[in-house]
Formats: sequence, C-alpha cells, structure tokens
Amino acid sequence: MNPLPPWAIDAADHATAPPALGDILKGPAANWPDRDAVNDGRTGLTFGQLEDAVRAVAGWLSEQGVEPGDRVAILAEKCTLMPILPVAIWRCGGVYVPCDATSPPARLRAMLARIEPRVVIALDDRDPIYPHGQWLGREQLDAIVSVPGPSRPSAMYARDQPAYIMFTSGSTGEPKGVEITAANLLAYFRNHNEVLRFTPEARVFSVAPFHFDVSIEDTLLPLSLGAYVFQFRSLHAGPIMRAVLARERITHLIAVSTLLTIMTGDGSGITRKTLPSLEMVMTGAEVCDPAVMNVWKSSLPGTRVINAYGPTEVTIVCFSYELPRADDDRRTSYPIGRPLRGVEAKIMADGVEVDAPGRTGELWVGGEQVMRGYFDQPDETARLVVEVGGVRYYRTGDICSYDGDGNVVFEGRDDDEVKLAGRRVHLGEIRQTALGHPGVERAAVALIPRGGRDVIALIVMAAAADVIPEVESHLANLLPEYMRPALVAWSPSLSVSSTGKTDEGRLIARLREAAKSSSSGYFGLTEGGDFEPMDEETVCAMQ
Repeated sequence: MNPLPPWAIDAADHATAPPALGDILKGPAANWPDRDAVNDGRTGLTFGQLEDAVRAVAGWLSEQGVEPGDRVAILAEKCTLMPILPVAIWRCGGVYVPCDATSPPARLRAMLARIEPRVVIALDDRDPIYPHGQWLGREQLDAIVSVPGPSRPSAMYARDQPAYIMFTSGSTGEPKGVEITAANLLAYFRNHNEVLRFTPEARVFSVAPFHFDVSIEDTLLPLSLGAYVFQFRSLHAGPIMRAVLARERITHLIAVSTLLTIMTGDGSGITRKTLPSLEMVMTGAEVCDPAVMNVWKSSLPGTRVINAYGPTEVTIVCFSYELPRADDDRRTSYPIGRPLRGVEAKIMADGVEVDAPGRTGELWVGGEQVMRGYFDQPDETARLVVEVGGVRYYRTGDICSYDGDGNVVFEGRDDDEVKLAGRRVHLGEIRQTALGHPGVERAAVALIPRGGRDVIALIVMAAAADVIPEVESHLANLLPEYMRPALVAWSPSLSVSSTGKTDEGRLIARLREAAKSSSSGYFGLTEGGDFEPMDEETVCAMQ
C-alpha cells in the first residue's frame, strides 16, 4: 500500500515527508481506485476517477499557460467536481481563488480585476464576465474531465508562495484577499488532524461552501487520507440534514454554529439510534449556544463534541476545545480552548501580555499557520501582522481571556466585525458601500435581533426618504445577499443628539426598539425622533 500523508493519525501508515500539494489525492487513488470518494446526492466519483480528472484539468491548465504563481479563479458551487479544481491548480503550481458564484456580477468583476487570473472556471454556463485570460464554462469542463489526462509531476512551492486566496469581508470597504501559502496549508493539515482524527474509514459531512475556507477542512483534508465525503447541497432544514447524516453513515460532522443549531432542532432527533456512526461533531466560526452543544454531547455518549476557532488569516482553524461532558447549567459559551500544535498565542492588553484568568485583551495568534498577507494590501498586512521574538503573529481583533483551566475564552470584538451563519461580515464594508451612493450623507449599520436571530440593519441619513429603493438597488449590485440589510431605515437629519452632534448609537437604539413591535423591513424617523414602520408599497412607490 502507498503511504498516506504524514497527517495520518496512524504513524505506521504515513510517509515521513508531506507530498507535493498537487499530489494529495495520488495516494488514495493508488490504494483504493474503486472506493467511493465524493458524492453530492446526484453524482459520485471514486478516488481513481478523482485522480484521472485532476490529471485532465491540470493538463488543460498547463496548455493555457498556467505556471507557478498564476492565479486561477473558480466561480464555486457545491458539487462533486469542485475538489478536482484546487488539486489540479496546485499540480501546476498555481494559486486557487474560489469566489462566491452567487455574488453580484459587479462584485465578481471587481474581484477578478484585482487578482488578474490567468483562467476563470465557472461551474455553470453563464456568459463570461471577465474579458481577460481564459474562460472555462461547465460544458467545456465536463468534456475535459471525461478524458483522463497523462500523469505529470507536481510543481513544488517555494515556502512563501501562496496556494490559495480566500476573500473575506474587509474593514477597509472592499473584500480582503487572504493569501495562504502551501507551507501554511500543509502545517494546518498536520496540526488539525490530530484533533479531527480523519482516517480512511471516516465518512465526512461537508456543508461549507467552497468560497469558505472550512471547505478545505471538510473536503480536501479527509479526501487526502482516503475518507469519503458527502457534499450536502440541499435545503438547510434540520430533518433533511439529519436524514442524510443517518443515510450516509456519517462519522465526522463539521458545521458552523448556525447550521448545527438548525440540525439540532428540539434535540429529539439526536439519538444514538438515529445517528449510530457519528464519532465527532465540530462547530465554530461564530459563538454557539452551549445548549446546542450540550444536546449532541449528552444524547450521543462517546461522540467527541468540539468547539473550534480560527480566523481565515491563520489557516482555517487554530484553536480547539473538546467538551469533557455536557454542562446543562452553563449560560456562557464554551471556551475556544488551546492552540493547535505549531500555533502560538498571546492575549495582549495595552502592549503587555496578560495571563491572569479573567483579564481581557486582544488575541494574537502566531506560528506556522499565519498567512502570507493580504493580496494587494501591504499596509493592511503591516497593520495586522506583527513579529515578536522572531514569530509572526496575526492580531485577530478578538477580545479574549483565560479561564481558570488555561483555556482561551472568546469575549467579543473591538471593532464592527460580526459573524452571520459563519461568514465574517465587516459592517464597515456595508457602510462604505451605502455611502458610495450619491444621495447618502451618512450611514449607520448594526446587528439587530429579530425573530430569534440577528439581522443587519442600515440607517440611511439623506435629504429624502425616496433614496431608500435606490440604496437597496445599489447594495444589491455590489454586495452578496448575506451582506445585504434586512432592515432599512431613513433619517432626515444628521443632528439628533442634544449637543447637535450625530448620535448613531441613539438612532440604532431607537430602531432596535421599533423593530420589536413591527415586522416591517422599512422604517422612517418621525418629527418626534422615533422610528415608525413604512409599508413596502410606500417604499416601492418611491421608485
């Protein structure tokens, strides 16, 4: 049998040196060519078919002139073909850049113009939206993967050469492109699989979209070890997701907190009888209600339940905490735990490291998983990546503390970054986009509770309320759906405080109060200084 990568948990089975990044599927394909590798509920591929398709796509990319360092953008979709593409790109030495295919065309065009890809691959047959480089649509891609390509040696990456760029919402008003090197990624595979414990017998439920870095954790990492991956692409409904977990005999479930909550439901469907194979449940990307995690821990004896943490800038996951038992009396979130092997951490307050339990400060994360930097934003990189004692640290902006056991506890943020359904959203990017409309004088953005969850609320300060539909259209052209406000309010005046200064906090507080008693998505400020609902017909009539 061919040796597995060194991140395999059984030392007797793995090689001493990591494979080239573009070769991570070769071992499983040689060992188990006919074993099911990936399925999306419609089509499936074996490990042999995956490797054949990687060869075919890598050969085609090479014919298009893709060389080490060239960027290849993917308009990503959750399907069986997706795992082929990053590995084929890495075999050529290129940089994998997954983009949200559902983003507005203007946003996609702007991102593509920034990264200047050699090739753009779409998983559908939309018309090309980028006039430069080579465009590959789904029909042509299907034709390419249907003919196995010749074997070719994989390109080797220099230590600081990026392997992928993952775009996240940015505090500067435009998306940030996080550059992760091949060395970062290979270190992550080794460090995190000590916690995940994927084996060739694992069966993994993959629900993360491919423009979200968790997709590497729940797809490429298990595939590299010969594990089976089910790509969930159906409706995010608890009964449906639980039925798939049972049908596919899933052993490893990784889901952001919002989706884990949906899967949990009232908890009655989480039993050892219904989920006999489940060995591990991991959540993270946002704060998870401890009651949700308690259900899985108490209802599935022997199943490991893990709270994970990791900014995109530190390669997917860098902290983890395994629940020793369900704590039904707990009212605060579980800790994010301790750093993975190879990761270092400091909690800093006023330039000094603090380690006393309960003392809060900014979490700095350092070591071999810290990103290369932000693509084409060197000043932002210099602001957030600092070197201390020869170790590069990423300043996360997360306010944390230690508990009495030495675990790190997430306390909050020191800026306007939030997490919605696991996606990082900088409210400042929404604010800057709204201010880009000529009719908007000022704007305030915040999260407001509604219907048991937080939604984005935007207050537009402008001369007339008829700017609202124009602003909504402006945002729809530039922001993905998950970043668009669910509540939009209009204020005619910039001066609302007793001192004559703008008081955005007071406006947000008044909107939060008004939203409690109305289901409307639109509000206007009255002469008395309170927000009142506006019906949708009135807003539509403004257009």
